[in-house]
Amino acid sequence: MIDFLPGRVPDEADTIFEEVEQYFMQDKQLQVFCDKVIAIVLKLLCYYPFEMYVQEHIPLIRQREGWLKDKRCDTIVKIMKKTILKRKGQIDILLTRENSMLSISGGTLSIAVYNESDSLREMLQSMVHTEGLYDWRFRA
Repeated sequence: MIDFLPGRVPDEADTIFEEVEQYFMQDKQLQVFCDKVIAIVLKLLCYYPFEMYVQEHIPLIRQREGWLKDKRCDTIVKIMKKTILKRKGQIDILLTRENSMLSISGGTLSIAVYNESDSLREMLQSMVHTEGLYDWRFRA
């Protein structure tokens, strides 16, 4: 999990988590998070072949729903911005050689990482820390 917090907030904790989360979902703070996610993803895509699946991006053009054919940098950035800043939809990035996936959901302040290899984990940790975010293992 790549997140704006260094770990999962305990369910039983008497905290102000929901208020803090809402603060970071405000436009200016969300833009900062969005910029960090874009930096991590673009850097990562330089190292791994990938496929990208885009879901529920209304009012995006219908042809953008499904597997992304146009993998240019500006298209990827545009889709990530719409997903994160509009708080709608989801992007799944399959790193084909690694058999790993990153999932970015609108309305959240995190990126889920599935089936990461040791080399991918090491690379992500460096990028995530450089961008001022945190990585941790999610345990249900």
